[in-house]
Amino acid sequence: MVQKTMGSDCSPVAAKTGGEFFVAEDFVKLFEAFFDAKMRDAVTDTYSQWPKKHSVNVDYGVLDAFDPELCEKLLEKPDVVVDWAETALKHFTQSLFQEERALHVRFFNLPSLFEVPVQALGAEHLDRLVRVEGVVSWVTEIKPLMKVALWQCIHCGHTIKTATDKSAFKKPGLCQCGRRDFELLEKTGESNFINMQRAQVQELVEKLRGNAPTANVELWMEEDLVNIMVPGEKFIMTGVLRLRPVKEGKTKTAVYSKFLDVLHLQRMEREFEAIEISKEEEEQIRKLAKDPGLFEKIVKSVAPSIYGYSELKQAIALQLFGGTPGKVLPDGKRIRNDAHILLIGDPGTAKSSVLGYVSHIAPKSVFVSGESATAVGLTASAERDKEGEGWIIKAGAMVLANGGLAIIDEFDKMGLEDRGSIHQAMEQQKISVAKAGIVTQFQSKTAVLAAANPKFGRFDPNVPPAQQFNISPALLSRFDLIFTIKDVLDETRDRKMADHILLGHKTGLQKEPVTDEAILPAINLDLLRKYIAFARRTVHPVLTEEASEKIKEFYVELRRMGEKDKTFAITARQIEGVIRLAEASAKLRLSDRVELQDAERSIALVNFVLNDVFVDKTTGRIDSDIISIGQPKSRVDRMRTILNVIRSLEKQFDLVAVDDVVKEAVAYGLDDVYVRQLIDELKRQGDLYEPKVGHIKLSRKDL
Repeated sequence: MVQKTMGSDCSPVAAKTGGEFFVAEDFVKLFEAFFDAKMRDAVTDTYSQWPKKHSVNVDYGVLDAFDPELCEKLLEKPDVVVDWAETALKHFTQSLFQEERALHVRFFNLPSLFEVPVQALGAEHLDRLVRVEGVVSWVTEIKPLMKVALWQCIHCGHTIKTATDKSAFKKPGLCQCGRRDFELLEKTGESNFINMQRAQVQELVEKLRGNAPTANVELWMEEDLVNIMVPGEKFIMTGVLRLRPVKEGKTKTAVYSKFLDVLHLQRMEREFEAIEISKEEEEQIRKLAKDPGLFEKIVKSVAPSIYGYSELKQAIALQLFGGTPGKVLPDGKRIRNDAHILLIGDPGTAKSSVLGYVSHIAPKSVFVSGESATAVGLTASAERDKEGEGWIIKAGAMVLANGGLAIIDEFDKMGLEDRGSIHQAMEQQKISVAKAGIVTQFQSKTAVLAAANPKFGRFDPNVPPAQQFNISPALLSRFDLIFTIKDVLDETRDRKMADHILLGHKTGLQKEPVTDEAILPAINLDLLRKYIAFARRTVHPVLTEEASEKIKEFYVELRRMGEKDKTFAITARQIEGVIRLAEASAKLRLSDRVELQDAERSIALVNFVLNDVFVDKTTGRIDSDIISIGQPKSRVDRMRTILNVIRSLEKQFDLVAVDDVVKEAVAYGLDDVYVRQLIDELKRQGDLYEPKVGHIKLSRKDL
């Protein structure tokens, strides 16, 4: 191994580690041997692509196999070892290509043993090499950093070069003429500049459990590491933790801020990589997938402490698994694979409890409340860079939940503009940002589970459910499934619910294990989270011919039903929702094929929602216009009839009497009271106005 010698300094010839002095030249030669034996092809590739590429990436595992002692020193004294490696690389390229080029050495792929959670980064990790995983929350624009400063004595003209650190210049102490007055020569070519960029990453959402606060750390990146990150993306960072003094006014405090000096960046491509699944757990998962009662068990594990809501729990179970990702049409359009679900229910029907429970079992989720959520909080915000000029874009909840579930409670309490900001995120799964002169797009491949209250607090049994939603039709149509939760007065059901709640309170404080299946999850929650993550990570189901035919017949039959009345019972957008749910059902079974049973399960859920929300009470038929337009076609037709009557009467009279309109409309078979209600609604919409009591006129001639 390397020869150890005693010395009295830490000059470039020798470096001190662990209380002993080691000859740096020997380590440089050791690295030269490593590059020659293990990295010759990688060095040649980097050299040939210079200056486009000027870093050689060294796998920690390869170096460890070559010399474990060298790896130990890399972890303890990364700055010294990286300097040895880059010196060796310079010598190696010079001997190989007869030309010196300034190439960097970037170590990566540290074992998970050296992975440090963002919230745990502290004093014990200072100046040591660590591995950190996180999601990018903001990135600054690139800026020039003076790496080597050239100073000129204003008296004798002598020049001195000094290296800068990441916080301040290092001004020369004394000139050869004995004076201390220097001028900084900033022009390019005189001083040496490189590109730098700052960013911030926070703890991966899938690693946070319970009420743990979101920890974050600032990143410092230089040269070829800039312009790689985008907010919302997940990365594995290898770097050295460093400190920066904090100033209060002109005084430095004893408290320092920390940042990670990044040595290597690796993008995390797959979903839920942070969730580790052992071989034993994988065997357990595959065994569970063969259980014929698996779907029922998973449904029973969704909020078991909440009584009822069978169809809703089935839908949430499928939403957690999602459809088949990565489908791209020949024209480049991506097909959404995440299902969106909306709950609208009376107060006290446990909507928030359901959402809270789902946030615990989802492998990755972000929970927000509509009362406090804003458009920028959900999508992205622009803030001034505190340490320089310009702006930074901070990712919002929908971006940070990318690849997981965005849970929004009190959805109806959000402002119209705030709700409108997530239209693009829900359908196209992208967020376009145009703020402070910055125009960009973020990925938002996120499923949305939202809960809201009816427009007037409680559902009115005499009014169609869809007319009681205080949510725009354009936004409602983005949801694949909409469930109405009504507080029904039913003594039998009330007794069962009371028993269920009392059982939960009785067992809540018992020290003995709970055995009652009524409130006990059928599958251990930790195993269920890993089951969902494993399925989403590894299974990508494809539709079989039988399943495709079943879905096609369902769609065609519903379209045929509305052909006579010219109503649209279902649209192409809803058939995509059926396919997504069917794929989720297959994924739940860890099956690569969407079979007939999956299609039937999906159709049953969609049918349940159609019959509950989409039925026009006037005709008794399913009408998708209730959601997509905001009112059924039958109501729109009646409004048109009334407008035509008014238009006809306006040709005879300057002011049209309401009684005359009602009389004419009744002749067309409309109800007297219903006609007056529609006239009032048309006035509220601005289509009619009342110039005189009891008289109306069209507000526009083109109506």
